[in-house]
Amino acid sequence: MKTDPRQDGWEWFGLEEALTAGRADLARCVGDVEKFLRTHWEQDLLLHDGEDFSDLLSLEAFDRILTQYPIPVASLHVVRSSVAAPAEAIVHYPGGTGPLADPTKVLDQFDGGATLVLHGLHRWWPPLKDMCRRLSAVLGHKVVADAYLTPPGQNGHLRHYDTHDVLVLQMAGAKHWRVEEPVVTLPVRSQHNTPERLVPSRIILDQEIRAGQCLYLPRGHIHTVSCLAEPSLHVTLGIEAVTWEDAMVQALRSRAHEDVALRRVLPLGFTGTPVDLDGPGEALPRGFHHGLVAAARERFWAEDHRNGSEGRLLSILDVHEVEGTTRVRRSPGLVARLRVDETGVALRVDDRELRCPLVTLKAIRALLSGDGTAVADLPGLAPAYQVSLVRRLLRAGILVRA
Repeated sequence: MKTDPRQDGWEWFGLEEALTAGRADLARCVGDVEKFLRTHWEQDLLLHDGEDFSDLLSLEAFDRILTQYPIPVASLHVVRSSVAAPAEAIVHYPGGTGPLADPTKVLDQFDGGATLVLHGLHRWWPPLKDMCRRLSAVLGHKVVADAYLTPPGQNGHLRHYDTHDVLVLQMAGAKHWRVEEPVVTLPVRSQHNTPERLVPSRIILDQEIRAGQCLYLPRGHIHTVSCLAEPSLHVTLGIEAVTWEDAMVQALRSRAHEDVALRRVLPLGFTGTPVDLDGPGEALPRGFHHGLVAAARERFWAEDHRNGSEGRLLSILDVHEVEGTTRVRRSPGLVARLRVDETGVALRVDDRELRCPLVTLKAIRALLSGDGTAVADLPGLAPAYQVSLVRRLLRAGILVRA
């Protein structure tokens, strides 16, 4: 039985646009999206050729970030053979603030053979922030971005595997990748790298990956990476997937808040004598797994795919200038949901829900659809209410000037 977000009682706006944009980015990384999802996703690695990724992050941009941006020490690691240098080796406290990474100390470490790792670029570097957000929409899982700059002839990390799927974008230079079959299939976060999980395995990729190539690496694939005769810059797009285990743990925790049966202790003496285990089973309804998917979907749109609200500040500042001739549209990239109930109209964006009178339904639909609408053209409302509604949605970051 399928579950479809468009059949959950909400009327969606912007969803198809988000999915289309995400598929275009995914195709840029893997080529044929349908083939990738059918034959590689969670199954087998894929090496795709033929794209220039320098618009996302170049060596010049990396240099600019290091030297001109205030980077917290926690967001930059200096690594040699999987060992991170202590924060004291790169920290400074400019003007009594900090701790921040000292560009001079960081580049001295790089000059001495260390790999520089910039974490969390999906939060603040615009090209990667936008791409990760679009990819997360089509994959349904959060996507994060880190960048690795390695000096010639060095390697930053020893043989290991990751517990999340990764798209590796080679931005500049080249690295040699040796990839082995997993010893642990699709490991979860708690199944860390240990000696028994890193026994030798069959090598399935042993080659140089150059700028413009993308490697998809399912979690669990053991890999060793080394830099060649030139410096290398690559970006990893980590897919922080929600597994059935994750969904069940979260759902059981939420269910326990509602049902006392799941909050009771296990039967006394269960470790050594026969006990009755019938009680908690009744707390889990039929179709429980469908509820897991619905809850995970809600968490994704509420927490992992929040609207950036770009332009909201300007909208707030000039909201009082809105009049009948003002043209507005849905904020770019925003996914909104609309539902009518007995008390009026519910408009949900991220983890926020705005309540509006039923009389505004046609006007809200018009505002969320299309490329732009004049305030005076909104159906079903008197002029004063047209302006009032638009001002409210501008303040909320749902609309921008068209």
